[in-house]
Amino acid sequence: MRIFLLSAVLVLAASLPQPASAQDAIFYDCQNDRLQIEIAPMSLEKAMARFTSITRCPVSIDTDWVKGRPARTMKTSAVKGRLTPGQALARMLRGTPLRSSPIHGGFSVSK
Repeated sequence: MRIFLLSAVLVLAASLPQPASAQDAIFYDCQNDRLQIEIAPMSLEKAMARFTSITRCPVSIDTDWVKGRPARTMKTSAVKGRLTPGQALARMLRGTPLRSSPIHGGFSVSK
């Protein structure tokens, strides 16, 4: 009886959901694998949301104003092709005074 109870407890414990670790979180799964990415020119705010949706790489924007206008309303460049998230983000920021840099789990965009 004791062995059966111990077995039942172990089976129950194994079937319970386990807390997710940082590596398990799909949203923060920012790999350097090439992805098919296609993002039209749009405001920085919308482009970063689209980028995050496609790549699952979060982006932190470290500046509010650039050259007298809100950074989030700047227009990004079009990106199309099989690229790493870092390559795609760098291409999106061409033509703006902003640059990207990798940070733990994603990217930072700043002046």
